[in-house]
Amino acid sequence: MELKGIYAPIPTPFTSDGSLDLPSLRTNLDAWTRSPLDGLVVCGSNGEQPFLEPEERALLVRTVRDRSGSRFPLVAGATQPTTRGTLELARRLADAGADALLLLPPHYFKGDPEGIRDYFVDVADHAPLPVVLYNMPANTGVNLGTDLILSLAEHPRIRGIKDTGGDITQLTVLCARRPEGFAVFCGSGNYFLPALAVGADGGTLGVANLYPGACDALRSAFREGRMKEARDLQHRLLEVSDAITRRHGVPGLKALMDHKGLYGGPCRPPLRPASPETVRRILEVDGKAHLDEWEEWRR
Repeated sequence: MELKGIYAPIPTPFTSDGSLDLPSLRTNLDAWTRSPLDGLVVCGSNGEQPFLEPEERALLVRTVRDRSGSRFPLVAGATQPTTRGTLELARRLADAGADALLLLPPHYFKGDPEGIRDYFVDVADHAPLPVVLYNMPANTGVNLGTDLILSLAEHPRIRGIKDTGGDITQLTVLCARRPEGFAVFCGSGNYFLPALAVGADGGTLGVANLYPGACDALRSAFREGRMKEARDLQHRLLEVSDAITRRHGVPGLKALMDHKGLYGGPCRPPLRPASPETVRRILEVDGKAHLDEWEEWRR
């Protein structure tokens, strides 16, 4: 698979009793298939991956693959507390139809850079699918620095990184010094345009669950040199993206999906739903952004 473009890290639908809601997932997939998305991340952070059992992750990947066919490359979250557990899950995800594995670093017992490197190399050496590194220091407390990332990028089965750290200098260094064939993705719609400007191959963007058309329009404007238009779209996407990621997280994203004709539904406890006041603020921000004109696939 070629890693590039706009990927949506899709939420996991649950019923009111906390079970997987596969019919609602299929309905969402039917909508996303009509969108300009280039790929999907299943069982990532927006998918509430820490709350999913291994068999649930495999079932979700299988459901996405069966419903969407070959329309999307699928990157699946495979992080487990142990190397052994990660490899066991990796085999399940490969059998279910994933194309690549998204891996956070070990972060409960954090270890040193060499220990973190050994973990990624062990998995890449023995897993049945290529690996995409996942740098998310806000949640893990571990920042994969440029030296470690560039060292891992030399491994033939480590194919790229989703960097959600928000450090544009680190992203620039990675784009400038990476080996050929190593993909760099930004992990937030908050800085999609700056990431493209320094050479990123794309983005795995929470806001792309709802506004892939606007993200695609931004990318096209950037490629064609229409920078004023690209900046305007980035500024508008920023407000919505920040509301449903950094500020209000998965509950905020799911609440906005429920108001946009997709199924968001409840989170799995201990995550709490967005409060009515939070939903009101998110809808106010969303209304001011005026992004729906790019989203014909939702109409």
